Amino acid sequence: MAAMSTSFPINRNVGCMALLACFLVPVALSQTPEEFLHSLVGQKLILRHVADKKETKVKKIDLASMNGMCDRAVQIREAAWRRGTARFKLEEIGTPGVAGSGNSCKGSYDEGTLEISKFEGNEPADSLAASVSELLQTPEQYLAAKGVKFDLPPAPDDAPLSKSPPALIGPKLLLTVDPTFSDEARKSKYQGTVVLSVIIGTDGRVHNPKIARSIGRGLDENALRVITMWRFEPARQLDKAVATRSSIEVSYQLY
Repeated sequence: MAAMSTSFPINRNVGCMALLACFLVPVALSQTPEEFLHSLVGQKLILRHVADKKETKVKKIDLASMNGMCDRAVQIREAAWRRGTARFKLEEIGTPGVAGSGNSCKGSYDEGTLEISKFEGNEPADSLAASVSELLQTPEQYLAAKGVKFDLPPAPDDAPLSKSPPALIGPKLLLTVDPTFSDEARKSKYQGTVVLSVIIGTDGRVHNPKIARSIGRGLDENALRVITMWRFEPARQLDKAVATRSSIEVSYQLY
């Protein structure tokens, strides 16, 4: 079986937050359900509770009571709306991890489908977004659901970097997403460690990720694919958030 372990020399302290803060994407008042679902195609989100199933069908009324223990990071390949039902085609891209929180998944998800039914035919887009976010969440929503405070707005990629002293307090890791094996590496039982050079911004997000040490066979690309889903409490200097350059090791191991 394939397993990924991620090494990052950072303290894993977390804060707390009780409520989900936002929808998957900003929803315009004029958006239709079809337009909202189309806006999700290509997004990288976290599928909660049901990611151990290749096919999931659930009614809107049952969404809030879902309590499965398997979560995975996915990329939405297709999304469609038909007669009060939202249908998604999903591709697994990784496994999320939050300090102090369990995630019990077995086997590989690869590709799967999600169907949420029993919406009104004229369901408002914002109501549809709120329902969908019970199962498909942004990293921010996922952290909030796990009781971890993260409410920093996005910052630009070119924010100035800290030049260290005085008194630099390094970033704290809040959310990881371990990437999947590539088909080529899985079939050949290939292992190794990718090293990524990243900038952790004042917004706690990963900016400008680059491969510092490559291992090939599609594993570099898979690591780059998920690294922007990671979240941190940003580094601080004189009680002010600062951007810092860091290295992240992503190890692919077979057992």
